[in-house]
Amino acid sequence: MNKKAVVLFSGGLDSTLATKLIIDQGVEVVALNFMSPFCRCDRSKGCGSGIKKMADQLGVEFKSVYLGQNYLEIVKNPKHGYGKNINPCIDCRILKFKKAKEFMKEIGAAFVITGEVLGQRPMSQHRRALQTIEKEAGLQGLILRPLSAKLFSPTIPEQNNWVDRESLLNISGRTRRPQIKLASSYGLKDYPCPAGGCLLTDPTFSRRLKELIEYGDFNIANVELLKLGRHFKINSSCKFVVGRDEKENIKLKNFLQEDDLYFEPTKLSGPSGLLRGRWDNEIKNIAAKIIAQYTSKEQKVEVSILNISDKNEDKIDAEAIQESMSRKLMIL
Repeated sequence: MNKKAVVLFSGGLDSTLATKLIIDQGVEVVALNFMSPFCRCDRSKGCGSGIKKMADQLGVEFKSVYLGQNYLEIVKNPKHGYGKNINPCIDCRILKFKKAKEFMKEIGAAFVITGEVLGQRPMSQHRRALQTIEKEAGLQGLILRPLSAKLFSPTIPEQNNWVDRESLLNISGRTRRPQIKLASSYGLKDYPCPAGGCLLTDPTFSRRLKELIEYGDFNIANVELLKLGRHFKINSSCKFVVGRDEKENIKLKNFLQEDDLYFEPTKLSGPSGLLRGRWDNEIKNIAAKIIAQYTSKEQKVEVSILNISDKNEDKIDAEAIQESMSRKLMIL
């Protein structure tokens, strides 16, 4: 009898409870966590380490896998389409389960568990979607969902008595009250990302991402840039990103690449800006006016423009751009 399982582990409420239910049956569980460019959690505040701490609290081995450029291809061209925004939830789950299957074989585990709850998420957690994901991942009968297990036919782990079906649950729907109550009874707390940790479900981020896919260079660096600042599309081949505070101004400098232009006011306190794409003097002037808009609307603003390629620096005295034009250019 092989009583070892891999859990798809976000560290959130559902995956934590699913793990707890199975380890309480004496099954050895290894937590497999997936990071992506679209994680909503703030890594600077320790979200990644928080997930690891939750695994430690449960007493399970932990492994983290980063989904990079290959994941972007799925986001760009999902076989099963998008949800309400630009979230390819079904294709995302298939990829993660395929990775879990590889890991399961690597460590000699017999099945996969997940915190999925029937009917909780409209795109990926209805019965038909779950069946599609399971089939295309090559894990038919080997995915155990402890929180909703009694609402499905018995899986191979249940049929083989690796786990006790009677100790599993029948939770369904979007309410989390049963899970919160169960977590309290277990004494579990401080679980990160309790619900919805993906930026692809965020309408504003999705609009920025859609624009990048259609017109920009769709890579990890540009995806990360989407998380910062105010975004302006000056033309079809040129984007301008303006920091919203001092912290973002500093971060923008870390994203500078060859051929970018870097803008900042020289004499007044104001935002920095990063211009990326094919630009000319007219575009430079528009970008400088945007900087002026967020610096001073009462007077001209001297704006420094640094060409990253040749380190040349220009200065422009710019008036604030008209708000109607600013709104027209902003990617909301």
